[in-house]
Amino acid sequence: MKILAIIPARGGSKGILHKNIRSLAGKPMISYTISTAKKSKHIDRVIVTTDDKKIAKVSSSAGAEVPFLRPQKISKDNSTTLQAVKHTLDFLKIHQSYVPDIIVILQPTSPLRTTKLIDDTINMLIKSKATCVLTVSKIKKHPFSSFWLKSGFLEPFTRNFTKYDRRQKQPDLYFPTGDVYALWYRTIEKYGSIYGPKIKPVLTKSIGVDIDDPFDLFLAEMIIKHWNKYKKRF
Repeated sequence: MKILAIIPARGGSKGILHKNIRSLAGKPMISYTISTAKKSKHIDRVIVTTDDKKIAKVSSSAGAEVPFLRPQKISKDNSTTLQAVKHTLDFLKIHQSYVPDIIVILQPTSPLRTTKLIDDTINMLIKSKATCVLTVSKIKKHPFSSFWLKSGFLEPFTRNFTKYDRRQKQPDLYFPTGDVYALWYRTIEKYGSIYGPKIKPVLTKSIGVDIDDPFDLFLAEMIIKHWNKYKKRF
């Protein structure tokens, strides 16, 4: 099977200027994602889709393909990952007659994922009847314990607020970590969606960080530099 990794890396980040190529423990952040993707046992090609020439240059130097610059109309704050993925697939089909069987979406803002996690997610997709497989973690702060703010007053998120006042009573919920999304090409073709109707999870307890602001960047750098040594204490 042909398995394509797509790394969406828009240039116009707000929280951190040029976030995707900011130095993280001495390396451009996006290079971590490119490196782990290229070590995968399954992935054939690694393509970065970006609208930014600096990101394109850094990505090429790190070993990724950057066969185009993404149009500005799908590189705005409200642009979606699906738009970037579909543009990449259309370009490859028209200009290279290339159609992958499986697409793996890897966000550059999750630089601490492992190659094993990528391969485990791909394996789950191949072995299951899922339309999409994504990495998730069990939620720690449950929404049933949260409030709406209405007219200056807090209102419980759920009507049965007191029923879920203890953690043991709260149903398990999971949120996407952003590390890996694996899907069939036909999922996008048939459903016009990354997900489709049958979504399978790969549960991870990884210490990954989804980098959005300077504190996240600091946290990721401390993990890279110190976590392996620190965790030996336990």
